[in-house]
Amino acid sequence: MEVKELTEKLIQQEFGEWLLKIRYSGPFEGEDLDVDIFLKEEPADFEDRDYRLYRFLREKGFDVLIDYKLPDDSDELLK
Repeated sequence: MEVKELTEKLIQQEFGEWLLKIRYSGPFEGEDLDVDIFLKEEPADFEDRDYRLYRFLREKGFDVLIDYKLPDDSDELLK
């Protein structure tokens, strides 16, 4: 499974009910992938979900930069 496919599957698993969209870019400077995750709101256990996502990707040998966007971050959600 390639890094983008694996990352999307994990994001859906961890943030599916809060997910608005996913935007990919990169890789940049040795990273395997850059991901912006747009959420409706931050889940109560956000830090645990973020940690599981990051840890699993690192254990598989992938360096994925993840950034989260929430509706109050700007109109960027509409782009």
